Amino acid sequence: MVKKKFLSIQIKNENFMISIQQSNHLKSIAILMMLCLHLFNTLDYEGLFEPLIYLGEKPLIYYISLFSDACVPIFAFVSGYGSYFKFQQNQFAYWTDNLKRLKKLYLNYWVIIFLFPVALGLLLHKEDYPGSIFTLIENLLAVNTSYNGAWWFFTIYVLFVLTSSFWFKLLDKINSYCYLLALLCLYLISFYLRVYKPLNYSIPIFNWFHTQAALYGCTLFQFMLGAFALRFNWNIIWANFFKSIKNKVVLFALGTILLLFAHGLVTNFIIAPFTALVFLFLFTQVRLNQFFCKILDFFTPHATNIWLVHMFFYMIFFKSFIYSTHYVLLIFLLLVFCCIGSSIVVNKINNVVLQLVKI
Repeated sequence: MVKKKFLSIQIKNENFMISIQQSNHLKSIAILMMLCLHLFNTLDYEGLFEPLIYLGEKPLIYYISLFSDACVPIFAFVSGYGSYFKFQQNQFAYWTDNLKRLKKLYLNYWVIIFLFPVALGLLLHKEDYPGSIFTLIENLLAVNTSYNGAWWFFTIYVLFVLTSSFWFKLLDKINSYCYLLALLCLYLISFYLRVYKPLNYSIPIFNWFHTQAALYGCTLFQFMLGAFALRFNWNIIWANFFKSIKNKVVLFALGTILLLFAHGLVTNFIIAPFTALVFLFLFTQVRLNQFFCKILDFFTPHATNIWLVHMFFYMIFFKSFIYSTHYVLLIFLLLVFCCIGSSIVVNKINNVVLQLVKI
């Protein structure tokens, strides 16, 4: 009865839900924010880039990159939102569909491993790439992501895919306010363990569990915010709140500027899930014109690959090349160009592999 009532509510309000296209647009934005965060979130930029605009003594791009730490919370939110929708549609098929999704994700991940850490690492004689057979196997399984620091979310995402049914069932059974408060407390504890509690265990496996538990706990709150948003129609609440405002683009622009200013005052990235939540709901109130839709749609099939490969370009193999243009916009565009080019190659190889293994 509860499930039928929930589905009827969703069907009735489907025009107010975050659409698949909006979700993909948010993922594309999150990936571009990740590039900005990783490229420019430093005040030690001499020799890397030359800022042209300053706010006080700090470059404007520093504040923009600081706000861009909303990238993971946005991606986690969208993943939770979409996963909970599929869970509610068909709980029995949810597990099977998740396993298929994992197989495809791992195949894509393995293609990138063999192209970059293995092939490129050997070609450029890069130390620790690919490293020992044991290191290679650990990275292939994603139990250790030493090849690329941005891959920590891959392991956490795999865990979400395997455990999300449990968290979604809790959402349908227990008091939602207590549940959300518990997740928030878990987030704060995990954030402390992740950032402020040093790893000093004498046994390496304990350090591994400490790290993964902290990352999982931090990101679970962000992932489940997406499920809560769908379950309780948060997008409708936002839409009703701002329905009297005709120019939603101005609302989005001013809201984003205020969020950027607020994060500039509170620089700790503990607030990232909250700035991300406000940003994405402001974004969903806007109806993009065809030009901007096409731009964000272009990034959709490349978003995952950009996440998985961008660090190889700007940090590991080609750092001097990426920063060689010196200016912020040119550096950013060069990295995007390199990532898109490599993503096209990865997707072509991946499509051939998928046809061979017939997943």
